[in-house]
Amino acid sequence: MTEVVEYHPATDPGAFSAQILGRELWDHQLAFARSKARYRVVCAGRQVGKSTTLSAVALFEATTRNNVTVLLVSAGEVASRRLLEECTSLALNSPMLSGSVLDDSKSILTLSNGSRIISVPASSRQIRGWPVDVLILDEAGFIDTEIWRAAEPAIIARPGSRVIMVSTPWGGLDHFFRQLWQRGMDRPSEQVESWHWPSTVSPLVDAALLEQIRERESPDYFRREFLAEWTDEAGAYFTEAEIMSAVADYELVAPEDLVLPWLGDRFDQRYTVAAGIDWGFSRDANALTMVSVLEDFGLNQNRHGDNLIFYVPWLEAQHNWSYADFIDRIVESGRTYRYDFLASEVNGVGAYPTDDLSARLQESRVDGWVGRVWTDAKRKQSGFSKIKGLLQRRRLVLPNHPELLKQLRGLEFEQLASGSTRIAVPDRAGHDDLVMSLMQAVSLVYPDYARRTIDTNLRWSLERERPVADDLLETRSGLYVPRHAKPVAYSRGWAGWPEGVERGNSQW
Repeated sequence: MTEVVEYHPATDPGAFSAQILGRELWDHQLAFARSKARYRVVCAGRQVGKSTTLSAVALFEATTRNNVTVLLVSAGEVASRRLLEECTSLALNSPMLSGSVLDDSKSILTLSNGSRIISVPASSRQIRGWPVDVLILDEAGFIDTEIWRAAEPAIIARPGSRVIMVSTPWGGLDHFFRQLWQRGMDRPSEQVESWHWPSTVSPLVDAALLEQIRERESPDYFRREFLAEWTDEAGAYFTEAEIMSAVADYELVAPEDLVLPWLGDRFDQRYTVAAGIDWGFSRDANALTMVSVLEDFGLNQNRHGDNLIFYVPWLEAQHNWSYADFIDRIVESGRTYRYDFLASEVNGVGAYPTDDLSARLQESRVDGWVGRVWTDAKRKQSGFSKIKGLLQRRRLVLPNHPELLKQLRGLEFEQLASGSTRIAVPDRAGHDDLVMSLMQAVSLVYPDYARRTIDTNLRWSLERERPVADDLLETRSGLYVPRHAKPVAYSRGWAGWPEGVERGNSQW
């Protein structure tokens, strides 16, 4: 016979929430609310009931004990007030608590038993000095470590004091929230206990809608915001598996070595590319990377249907070259590979060479629209996220180019308290010229428009040129790549306006 456990609202937060506040907590919320650990840490996705849980626990602690101080700390002033407003609303709408509210302002909720719930933004000046019984950090991953160091001492002189942290997965490996969460997951104890709440823990989640979001958003965004997973590997933006699963040792074909058919009075410029340019200054080189659709002769059709695979037909980085010489090189390269669009950064030293490149292409009657792009944090996040998505969906093949692979491995990201992400190759890891030019090129790519559309004659030509087994390579992810790789002939429409740049922006 199963024993029925009776919970009382004076001693149990679950019963308190249900009977006093009129809010039944879900199973994952109950496990957290009833924990006796001194530090309770939750890594959570969207719409899992974070605010309700924190408000219920804050009110339980403040109303069931006298003269308790609950301090709510959030990354921003608006967020801190919103959580206090949730507490106030629950208290005022409860017939059993409404008479206990003596004062409710934008920053303090005072109860008749002498307890207070105080809301402050993440400011060392406002946090210091409070003797705190329950310290609640909302979106703790966005709170600076110095703020945490100012807040934590507030609990040391209060017997039975508690710390509660809830956040989406932000913060590097050395951030206090991540370290405490990992400790509670690996070694749960009376001191630290942790929980992982992906969006799917909510009984209200719309699974079909969640799947639609997954399909249209970048993989790392979906993993972070909905699966509540950190998307790094020891600080690296790309994992080793993502990189090496996409590598094939195919031949890079220099523009001067590309063989084009002669049509009597001109060459048949059939191979279209999108190009990204990174202008060097001081320690970095000028870099050019081309991206195109791979002619795989239908060998990957079982996996991708008529969707084409992207690859890098050529890339180069030139140290100690003048801008004029490198611009001439780009122009000459466009006489064999046909530029559809070129993305060229104009911040830093890039404004003049970008303008000069555009003028030289026009003078030389070489095709190619030059996009003037400003490479800020938002653009980097958009571009590198697209590369990551293509790698994970096995739509991008990388050459076995040691310097490019080194730079991809060296690319790190840091999640800032503002919510933005800084992405860069640190000085200790070397250069970033090739990986930045790759990002610029991939930003021009529109995968949905890269589909095979060929007529009967061209299909016969493909069958005739299909490589034999000895001339085929296979990536670790199972993609087939000809050793003598080349772009799909006459393929257009898959490159266009750089993503991350608003249409009509003066930089284009």
